[in-house]
Amino acid sequence: MDALSQILQTIKLQSSVYFCADFPKPWGMEIPEGPLAQFHMVVRGHCWLQMEGAGEPIALSRGDIVVFPHGKAHWLADDPTHKRLPGKEVIEAIFNKKSAFHGKYVSTTLICGHFEFDRDIDHPFLQTLPEIIYLAESNLRELSWLETATKVMVQETGSGKPGTDVVVERLAEVLLIQILRTYMQQAEFTSGFLTALRDNKISSALSLIHDEPEVPWTLENIARAIGMSRSAFAARFKELVNMTPMDYITNWRMQKAKDLLKNAHLPLIDIAERVGYTSEAAFNRAFKRRFKQNPGAMRRVLLTRE
Repeated sequence: MDALSQILQTIKLQSSVYFCADFPKPWGMEIPEGPLAQFHMVVRGHCWLQMEGAGEPIALSRGDIVVFPHGKAHWLADDPTHKRLPGKEVIEAIFNKKSAFHGKYVSTTLICGHFEFDRDIDHPFLQTLPEIIYLAESNLRELSWLETATKVMVQETGSGKPGTDVVVERLAEVLLIQILRTYMQQAEFTSGFLTALRDNKISSALSLIHDEPEVPWTLENIARAIGMSRSAFAARFKELVNMTPMDYITNWRMQKAKDLLKNAHLPLIDIAERVGYTSEAAFNRAFKRRFKQNPGAMRRVLLTRE
């Protein structure tokens, strides 16, 4: 499995679509900062968007998609000067089959929702995502199947058909993955974890580490497996990922262990072996160094949150 797929599985990507709604002008809504990754897609018409602390508003039109990976506060409106209602108030009106806006002429149709990650997983992929990802329709034009998927989302949202919620949520997850892939291909960056995912050699190394955290990995055997010298691999990995390969391996093992503590009813020794430790004592020491508490205490905390 490729590195991005492994990461998305580990962080447990989930989506929720709030609505696909027509907005008559004048309209506007404020989205406060929050823990969820908000997204908006313009299905028809146009609107303006501005992120808190940013410069000029962005003009959005049909097919444009915007994602706020870290839940940054922002607003959308048919005109930057128009009054804006709290987003919660807009959503509640739509859920009650009413309109928060009372104009006669529809100017915009939006799909809005959020993406959710397991925030207990501390991974550099999430840390290096930008505050905003904006993809114009022209960036996605060659993906004809994406237009078809969007049409299905529009038809399913609010249809009340059996299984509608699951269909829409899965399509939204596919949408985010494609957004991330397109952003990684088109954005201009030369360092950071997203660059590592674009690098064939380092991405291959990440896949090896992710696939088999139980293997006793060394610089030598990873470098040999991906066809690089030990020194070149170590330098390139550190440059792109901003940590050494061995530090990354330890961090990945600890994140996997944390996930297993939360989601698998396994004895600690079994979890230790699954993430590359032959003794429970060695696993406990490594875990406590990373999280400042032992695995048993962490499991109790995680299960209490459920």
